[in-house]
Amino acid sequence: MEVAELRRQLLREIEHARTEAAERRQGSDAAHAAYAHFIVETAGPLVRQTVSVLRAEGLAFQAQTPAGSARIASDKSADDFVEFVLDTSVRPPRVLGRLSVTVNRQNVHVEERPIAEGTAIGKLNESDLLPFLVPAVARLAVR
Repeated sequence: MEVAELRRQLLREIEHARTEAAERRQGSDAAHAAYAHFIVETAGPLVRQTVSVLRAEGLAFQAQTPAGSARIASDKSADDFVEFVLDTSVRPPRVLGRLSVTVNRQNVHVEERPIAEGTAIGKLNESDLLPFLVPAVARLAVR
């Protein structure tokens, strides 16, 4: 192979890789911004509202909004919670619902499900969260 041809192919591939990396970063930045807005405007208020309903029914839960998630946690066990998190391991990034339940005092069972798969993060609303949230909270409430 000629050196000139090898050089041309290498440079073309390096430029392609740089372009893809820049596009990934832009997509990731946009997803993080949309997710931050989603937590503040949609998931956070719904989590607080859900905890208010649970407490009114005499169930011991608390709303937590640590950086990057919105969580409903049991007062009985730190490992029992429902939360919404950003999943950047896939393209495009998506919101996951995560349920963590203590089993036999030692083991923790964690389930994760995409929320409204195929819906852009910026388009998610409360009704998209309910199919995951309501059954997950019910599982924690009966423990």
